[in-house]
Amino acid sequence: MFIRLLLTAMMAAALAFAQGGGGMGDDMGGTGGSGGRGGGGGGMGDDTGAMPRMQRQTPFDIFADRLKLTKDQKADAQTVLVDAMKESAPLRQQMAQSRAAIANAILGGKTADDQKKAMDAYTALVAQVTGIETKAFAKVCATLKPNQQGKAGVAFESMAGIFNAPAGGGGRRGRN
Repeated sequence: MFIRLLLTAMMAAALAFAQGGGGMGDDMGGTGGSGGRGGGGGGMGDDTGAMPRMQRQTPFDIFADRLKLTKDQKADAQTVLVDAMKESAPLRQQMAQSRAAIANAILGGKTADDQKKAMDAYTALVAQVTGIETKAFAKVCATLKPNQQGKAGVAFESMAGIFNAPAGGGGRRGRN
């Protein structure tokens, strides 16, 4: 029962994550409020009195802001994190396959032992990726100045956002 509840929660989270942004307004673009859908606008241009849109920060920007990184530190941190992403890419691919194996085990009526094996395999992969993330974070922390080090604990929480960001960067999708 617990595993079914866990799987349901994982699927719900995945669906919610796949929905992307939401937030205020939408990402239709265009000018004059028409959103590029033809019509609308009424020749008013961009001076419709609408509130300006806030630019969404990337997970890396949030991470860098929390640590108050300098320009040089940002460049170094980005290099470290890109290298860690490359190192963890095969493991993250295996994690996706492992999640599918868990779902198949549960939905396929496999025994509790088979389900546990699938969960254990996934857990081992998560631990390996977390190790890579931690090593990368330690490298970034080694470049921090004393006044920045106090913010390191809070910044580590945002590491998950960097490593779990959707492929294609930003989650913006074209709309019809």
